[in-house]
Amino acid sequence: MLLFTKPIARPAIWGGTLLREYFRYPDFPDGIGQSWSFSAQEGAGQSNVLVGGPYDGKTLLEVWQEAPELFRSRWERFPVIISLVAPVDDLSLQIHPTAAIAAQAGYPTGKNEAWYFLEAKEGASIVYGQQTKNEAELRAKIAADQWQDIIEYLPVHQGDFVYLPAGIVHALKKGSIVYEIQQATDVTYRFYDYHRRDAQGHERPLQLEEAIRCVDYSLTQQDAHPAPVNAGDETVRVTTFIRNDSFCVRRYDVNGEKTLHFDHYELMTCTAGEGTLNGTPVHIGESCLVTVDSDVTVAGHMTLMTTAEE
Repeated sequence: MLLFTKPIARPAIWGGTLLREYFRYPDFPDGIGQSWSFSAQEGAGQSNVLVGGPYDGKTLLEVWQEAPELFRSRWERFPVIISLVAPVDDLSLQIHPTAAIAAQAGYPTGKNEAWYFLEAKEGASIVYGQQTKNEAELRAKIAADQWQDIIEYLPVHQGDFVYLPAGIVHALKKGSIVYEIQQATDVTYRFYDYHRRDAQGHERPLQLEEAIRCVDYSLTQQDAHPAPVNAGDETVRVTTFIRNDSFCVRRYDVNGEKTLHFDHYELMTCTAGEGTLNGTPVHIGESCLVTVDSDVTVAGHMTLMTTAEE
C-alpha cells in the first residue's frame, strides 16, 4: 500500500523561496528553509497529513498509533524525521545528543543524522567536526571567540552522502539542497551563529553548555562517508548508503519499469524526475509511505530516496 503525505513547511531565518521553487511546492510562503516529508511528532502541525487512500485526512502519527501492522516497527515512537532542506544562508553550528546523554534527559534515543546532497555549488562545503582535543581547549577558544580555529570544513559535491553521528559539530551552508534523515529526538543545541542578529538587533540564543557536553572528541571526518553498496540493474539501480541501528538509506535510480518488493515499511521521496508508483503519477518533491510487504511498480525516469528501519 502507498500512502502519500502532505509536506510540512518549516520557516527558518535561513529560509527563502529556493525550496518552494525546487520541489514544486507552490503553496509554501516565503521564508521556508525546510520541509518535513515524514514526521509523526506530537503537537499541532507537527505530523504529516495523509492524502488519498483509506487514511485520507489522518496524520501519520494517528496511523502509526492506530495501525501498527502497517509498520511492524521495533520502536514505540515513530523513529525518524525526513526533510528536504534548501537554505539561502548558512545555518548555525549545531550538535545533537548521543543516546547516553539523551537518555539522561528522558529521550528514548539520541539523534544521528545524515544528508544526501541533491545539489551543491562548485566549491561547496559544510561544517563537519571541530579541531580541539578536549573540553578545556574548546572552552578556551570559545572564550577568545576563535571560532575559525575550532571549525572544520568538509567539501561536498552533488550526489554525496554524509553521515552525521550524534556528537559531531556540524552546519549546512547556503547553496546546497539536501535530503535529510534524522532520528526523531527533536533536540538540537546551537553552538554558534556567527553573531548574526534578528530584526530587533538580538543574537539568537545559544545552548552552549548543553552543546559542549555533547561533543565527541573521537569523531573525525573519516566518519563522514560510509562505503556505499551498489545493486540492481539498468532499469533500477539501487545504492545503499548506510545501514545501521538508526536507519537504512537507499537511492533508487529508475529508468524504465520494474516491480519491487519491500519487506519493511519505507519512507519514499522523489528527489528528481518523474514517473509513476503503482500507476500513480509522481514528480520531484512528492513522498509516500510504502507499508510492509508491499509490491511497488516503479516506472519512468526518476530518483527515489528511501529511509527504512532494518
